[in-house]
Amino acid sequence: ATPAPFQHDDLVTSSLADLLTALPSSMWVDGDVSQEVWEDALLKPARDILSRSGKGFRGRFLEHAWSLGGGDPEALPPLLPVVVELLHAGSLVIDDIEDDSHTRRGAPALHRLYGVPIALNTGNWLYFRSLSLLSRLPFDAERRIALLEDVTRGLLRCHQGQALDVSVRVTSTPRVEIRPLVATTTRLKTGALLGLASVLGARGAGAGPQTLSAICAFGTEVGVALQMLDDWSGIHVEARRKKGIEDLRNARPTWPWAWLDECTDQVTFMEMIQRARKASIDWELEQVRERLYAHLSTTAPERIALQFQVALAHLSDAPIRHDRLDAVRADLNALAQAYD
Repeated sequence: ATPAPFQHDDLVTSSLADLLTALPSSMWVDGDVSQEVWEDALLKPARDILSRSGKGFRGRFLEHAWSLGGGDPEALPPLLPVVVELLHAGSLVIDDIEDDSHTRRGAPALHRLYGVPIALNTGNWLYFRSLSLLSRLPFDAERRIALLEDVTRGLLRCHQGQALDVSVRVTSTPRVEIRPLVATTTRLKTGALLGLASVLGARGAGAGPQTLSAICAFGTEVGVALQMLDDWSGIHVEARRKKGIEDLRNARPTWPWAWLDECTDQVTFMEMIQRARKASIDWELEQVRERLYAHLSTTAPERIALQFQVALAHLSDAPIRHDRLDAVRADLNALAQAYD
């Protein structure tokens, strides 16, 4: 059966918090201390982040990759999408600590509720708990080892991208290096995680090397588009204003700066960089945000639409289940609309 179109609130993550209750506690924690102790130390903050409303798109994308790779949707192991969603949840906790974010998914960031030590440990635990689920998947040893290598490689790439994201300030980067910096950071960070979701689904379905390569490339490029959507929404969506201000305050290497480099002359570009460099309080950062919107209101949507086309092109001649593409396109369209 073809999955129903993705909706903004069609959440894979809505079931993840339930796993902490529904599955045996021995699957989550070890030792002889009481459940109450584990609740305060680990399970309560983990359940907190897993229960918050998110798009669940990475788990859903894994389902699409499974189908594109020739897998029967009814035979998809339920824990396989959970692997990538737990990884993503852990990354959100760590990312919020590194950015000192105030909120996540409509509530205070985990480190602001429970403190940095507990939040940091919870985020890392979600990574490793995700890895541990691979041994419970109904595949032979060879395929489970290959999946473990996929996850390890994906995590390494994500952390390399995050290293660039948190350490390099766009306002201190030579103009000629800005677009390569933004593209590399995105491909290693967001692209790698969605590429991982794609390869887990396709490999789990038993896809051959050519199919695996095409689906992984497709997922990586969709990940780039997803980051473009996220970066641009902080500029043009009022409800995401705080996110845009946070990116500007931290001088993150985001796509609006790469697009500004492409569509403005040297004088205009350097004026914007200088404004961003000198801005220190919210109203000054808001002025930078507004000017970025004025420069990019036409350019940004065109760049994002082109990136989705680049992603889909990887599947055009690939040996995949082409009858599954309509459902994929519907989800991509709905994803783009969810950021408006």
